[in-house]
Amino acid sequence: MICNQKGGVGKTTTAANLGAALVRAGAGRVLLVDLDPQMHLTAALGLASEEPGWSVADWLAGRPGEPLAVPDEPGLWLVPGAPEAPAVVGEAFPDSGFDWVLIDAPPSWSDGLARLMQGADLVICPLEPDFLGLQGLNRLLRTMQGAGLDWSRLRLLATRVSDRLAVHREVRARLAERFGESFLPVAIRSSVKLAEAPGRGRTIFTHAPASTGASDHAALARLLMPSGRRARRKGTRT
Repeated sequence: MICNQKGGVGKTTTAANLGAALVRAGAGRVLLVDLDPQMHLTAALGLASEEPGWSVADWLAGRPGEPLAVPDEPGLWLVPGAPEAPAVVGEAFPDSGFDWVLIDAPPSWSDGLARLMQGADLVICPLEPDFLGLQGLNRLLRTMQGAGLDWSRLRLLATRVSDRLAVHREVRARLAERFGESFLPVAIRSSVKLAEAPGRGRTIFTHAPASTGASDHAALARLLMPSGRRARRKGTRT
């Protein structure tokens, strides 16, 4: 699950491009799930114009249906979002039959989201390494603690990073010291190409494959795969 209660941190960008990177790294079939009622992930992949039909509400309820194939991304599929957040989420994580499932979570908290988080193998929290980013992280940590969720599966991902900014360097050093291995050594650098890609309905790999955004997400995928190898991990839920 990719989650942060603070908006504008690159959560949807991470979901779309990490999914595409995993496919390219040999991780198998990857399913993206747009759980945010704003449906930004669906739009960013160029699928917002599809006729309304089977959606994340049906997926969570276990109703049969087919995810959408992401254009120009063989092996990458999407459970499209719904304009209203599902009212009920079952106790069990839906069985998808995919090798990896990446959930783009909404910024709002709910008991249903907590249950899904409990079933996830990893919870990735993208954050910009600055004062407001730390505030958002602290809020998420307090919320998780209040819901009885431990932090052992939490992984922090620095996004929109510029090494030219002293505050980014300082905050990243503080996060590494406080969270150790839970603070991922890979960072997603600030990139014009990354900002452009959603408007084109593409991942960074089809929009600008030679960009830093592509290389950073490829490095993230390699880091998250078992031992960094080209291997499948059946049913990994992030």
